[in-house]
Amino acid sequence: METYRITELGRRCGLSRSTLLYYDRIGLLCPSGRSQADYRFYTQDDLATLERICFFRDAGLSLSEIAHLLKNINSDGSILEGRLRKISQQIATLKSQQRLITSMLKTVAVGLDASGLDQELWLSLQQASGLDEMAAKHWHIEFERRAPRAHHDFLLSLGLTEKEAIQVRLLTKSVKDNKMAMKYFFELFEDLPRQGPGCREATLKALGLLKNLPVKPTVLDIGCGCGCGMQTQVLAQELATKILAIDNHRSLLDQLDRSSAEKGLNIETRELSMIGMPFDDESFDLLWAEGSIFIIGLEQGLKDFRAYLKPAGYLAFTEMCWFVSEPPTEVRAYLDKVYPDIRSADEVCRIAAASGYRVIEHFNLPESAWWDDYYTPMLEHLQKLKLKNAGIAEAEEVYAACEEEVEMFRQHSKSYGYTFFVLQKT
Repeated sequence: METYRITELGRRCGLSRSTLLYYDRIGLLCPSGRSQADYRFYTQDDLATLERICFFRDAGLSLSEIAHLLKNINSDGSILEGRLRKISQQIATLKSQQRLITSMLKTVAVGLDASGLDQELWLSLQQASGLDEMAAKHWHIEFERRAPRAHHDFLLSLGLTEKEAIQVRLLTKSVKDNKMAMKYFFELFEDLPRQGPGCREATLKALGLLKNLPVKPTVLDIGCGCGCGMQTQVLAQELATKILAIDNHRSLLDQLDRSSAEKGLNIETRELSMIGMPFDDESFDLLWAEGSIFIIGLEQGLKDFRAYLKPAGYLAFTEMCWFVSEPPTEVRAYLDKVYPDIRSADEVCRIAAASGYRVIEHFNLPESAWWDDYYTPMLEHLQKLKLKNAGIAEAEEVYAACEEEVEMFRQHSKSYGYTFFVLQKT
């Protein structure tokens, strides 16, 4: 009989691992057994049961009602009758939701100003129109897909900080509960050696590709916190010049300030956004953006960053890319959910050329760049936080998402990863 691991079962029905763990914990859907490696496994019957649970949830039944139905499907028609009486009310609610979402998407399409719409008003509009957590999540996903820059600006207009807006985009959560999720997200990542893939060797290799830089080049490290300033320090050491490093997370900048002072490195930090940077055109010989250009979007980033480069200036950045032309269905579905803009390196090069750059070279980061200073310490820290925050749904959801990411890379690292690109302004 065919069996499924928990992540495989979840993908079948569009559910997260944390949701299935919760169903197991409350006894709604328990695995049929455990493998020799102690992994949960589910059978075809379990899949059929989960499909029924999803059907009942889509119909609007509570988990307790569903549990009752699963045990007494033929004995209690009153629940279904009660549900039926609410259908007419739900039709009106759905129409209200449709009007709200349509009007907001029209705002995006024509570029209208959303000033005056703060977070409190937005939440009240959601609630008044019956826009529940799942619907809000899909709304943000659709907004991010269609217009990431407009989505970012919209979140800022609600009064969120830029860091909060970025995390809403990354976690695709509703504005209402995202601050709680971010608390546990930052708690997990803030003290790690790096907040994304990277390594000293890759930074040095990319730096070695730059030719004819001035003796004291003007250098801007954009989003330096993504690497916790590790690459910033390499740039300062190797180029023997002042490095201006910007990020919108003050605590990471403070860490970099302390570290650079201890090592005697010439690094100036500023708490700034990469969107609309307050620098004159043609101010820099070199822009560095390890693990950060995705925040503004590749095409927008290439366009905006080019203006700050001097003639023949360089841009070095890393971007998530496919390594194979036909990636497995599993990882394609996963990345379509968490990073739908992933491209091949050749596609990135074509976009760069069309944006006014010459591609000097590109190379893939080694797997060690993911494990040594990123995934391995993250998993160690995560296990400790699981004990500390046991039973807190928001924390468990963040941890489950991170574990799913790590497991996906463990299984499919030959199919995708980070690619380093070194470009020169034409």
